[in-house]
Formats: sequence, C-alpha cells, structure tokens
Amino acid sequence: MVLKKYEFDSFRVFAIETDQFKNCHMEVLFRSDANQDDMTAKSFLAEMISYTSLKYPTRKEFVTRLEELYNAYFYGVTSKVGNSLFTNFVFDFLDPYYVKEKDYLKECMDFVFDSLLHPNIRKGEFDYKTFQIIKSRLRSEIESLKENPTNYSLRKSLAHMYPDSISSKSVLGSIEALESITLDSLVETYQDLFQKNYCDIYIIGNLDMDVLSKMILKHFKNRSIKTHDQEVFVKNKKIKNVQKVIEAGNFVQSNLVLGYQMQNLTKFEYDVVLGVFGEILCGSSLNSKLYQYLRNENSLCYRVQTIYQKFDGTLLISVGLDGENKKLAIKLIQKAMKEMASGKFTEEEVEMAKKQLLFALTMSMDNQNSIINSYVFHHLIDAPLHEERKKLISKVTKMDIIRCAQKFKLGLIYELKEACHEGD
Repeated sequence: MVLKKYEFDSFRVFAIETDQFKNCHMEVLFRSDANQDDMTAKSFLAEMISYTSLKYPTRKEFVTRLEELYNAYFYGVTSKVGNSLFTNFVFDFLDPYYVKEKDYLKECMDFVFDSLLHPNIRKGEFDYKTFQIIKSRLRSEIESLKENPTNYSLRKSLAHMYPDSISSKSVLGSIEALESITLDSLVETYQDLFQKNYCDIYIIGNLDMDVLSKMILKHFKNRSIKTHDQEVFVKNKKIKNVQKVIEAGNFVQSNLVLGYQMQNLTKFEYDVVLGVFGEILCGSSLNSKLYQYLRNENSLCYRVQTIYQKFDGTLLISVGLDGENKKLAIKLIQKAMKEMASGKFTEEEVEMAKKQLLFALTMSMDNQNSIINSYVFHHLIDAPLHEERKKLISKVTKMDIIRCAQKFKLGLIYELKEACHEGD
C-alpha cells in the first residue's frame, strides 16, 4: 500500500495505491465551518447533486449511466465533525483492470465531475421536480427522528448539555430550516460549496495515480483557493452542576442517557487511551462493566451503548429500560465510572481490551472506507494511522486509563419516559 499526495492550487489529492481490492473507492470531501444556518441546506444539496445532473436530468438516466459503468455507485452525504461540516461525495467503481473498455477510468471521472460541476441547474435554478422529491425525503427523515426513542434521547441530551453550542445541532436541522430552502437559495449554497469550502480528494485502488491526478486536475482546476485555519474540536464551557431532565414520551420503554463531559484530555488520551477505556467500560466483550452490571447481574435493560462525541468532548451512555429500573441503572452506571477512575479493573482486562482494539484495527484494513477515514483524520488532526495506532495502543497502561477516566464529569441525567410509566 503506497500513499501519494498531490498538492494543487485549490485542492489536494491523497491517493492510496493497492491491489488489495477489486473495486476503487473515491471521496470528494468538501469541508467548512459548521454553521446551523447552512447545515440543512448542505444536506439538501448533497442529495440533489447525487440524484440527477444536467447531463442526466432524470433519475432513470442518472442510474442507467451508473449501470453502464459496471454498476458504479455514487452518493452524497453531509456530516458534522465537531466544528467542521463535511459534505462528501462518494464514488465506487470497478478496477479498470477487469474492464475491456480502454476509456473506462476517464468515463468514470467524467461522470463524477460532470455531476459535481454541472448539477441539474437551468436558468439559475435547480430542477423543480428533483427539488420536491429530495425535500419530501428530507422532511420524512427529520420527522422520523422523533419516532426513534434512542436517537431522540441522544439529540435532546446534547441540546440540554450544550444549548448554545454547535455540539447540540443536527445536520438535518428542523422542518422550519428545510421549508426556508428555495430553488434560488440552494444554488447559492452550491456556489458557496465551491467558493468557500476546502476540498480534499481521497482515492484508493489499483490505479496509476499520476495519470488519475492529471485527469482530476483537468476537471477541477478552477476552484477558489482557501487559506483560513479550521478548528475541529469544539471548546464547550465546563459543566459544573448535574442537570436532571425528565421528558414524557409515547414509547413502549424508557430511555435513559447519562452525559459526561471529557475535560482536558491530552492528544494521547484522545487518540488511543479513550478507546481502551471504552472497551473496558462498554465494549465488544460481554464482560465489560456496563454489560455485566446492567444486564448479566441485574437484567435491568434491553440495550446499553456508549456514544463518544470525541470532537465535542462528550460521552453519552444510553440505556433502554423499564422506567421502574431507572434509579438502580443510574447508580450502577455511576459505580462503573467511579471504578474506572479509581482503578478497580484488572491488568487482564486492560490486555483483553487492547487485544480487542488491535483485532478490530486489523480487520478495518480490509475495508476501503475505514482506510480512507483513517487518512482523513490523519491529515485533519494528525490522528495516528493504523500501524502507528497499533504501537500506541500496545503502550497504554492501567494508569493511563485511570488518569483518563478521572477527566470525565457527569453533566446530565436525562430520561425519556415510557407512555405507561408513572412517577419519577
């Protein structure tokens, strides 16, 4: 596996040469500061660009062309990463080695960049029919968030912990934000994407990357140049007191979320210690603390999971349970967290957690998305790559985990009550 980097005036190409896979994976990643005002619009735009184009103005024509390219796959997705907003266009296509057509790679690049540079805009407006289809789809997605008690609880927990912070904002936004988007404003969002966003292109596959980079430059040479620095980590205010929030819901079970703020973690702790800590607390092993206390020993819950909002400095512990078990569940979660901070876990648990992480890391090298993701964050925040991460994980000690655990501060206890539950 060989990494090549190509620096152009307004974008970079990171190319990973490998014959490990029979297909190629490409991501055109636009990056801007996360702003609540345009997150919904960027989500809308990503769907629009990957649905039709000026050259293939109907969905049938667009999909047919992908099928002609040996069932290539193209989609857009927007995600919030701390202070940054990623608008990512992903293209999967067959390794040209297995294709008879001489110009297959060129045709693939033509499709991607025609879609990006020539979206379905006529007379200064996006296509109305496509606009209505995407708008209806996004409206359904936003409304469905309220129907999923787990996702709803997590979103509400962040909103209570950080009411004025970007950490509490959803990429999809609200129905009101969606309804404010027009055919004209979406064109402005598209122009903003190309004029005001950073752009990095990642590609992995068995390709002549020198040739490919020249193809990309031919298409993409007229972008604006970006120079301002971006800070990915959100600097939320330190939480001093624990909020307790109870909300009534029309669900068959209660959802409990304990929100912890991670305060002043070092780079080493963020990069690797946090992973080992998480594996012992509630990882893939059935012997993790939360699994043992909440399920094996007390049968309190249907589901327990930990969600690390690393770039927002937050750990959310989410539990699905009967409301009558809430108090004991809270007590046991706090017990597990205190045991992590006091070192009440064994060296054997540490070694097992490290082995689990190393195994998962090895398995991830068989996945193109995971490899690309590793390089994205390596370039963005200097996160260690796979081999370096393995070395660092092996060096993690029990004392490292204790120090890390001592930097967690409970900030929220949130309960979404089941419909039939009475009392606190």
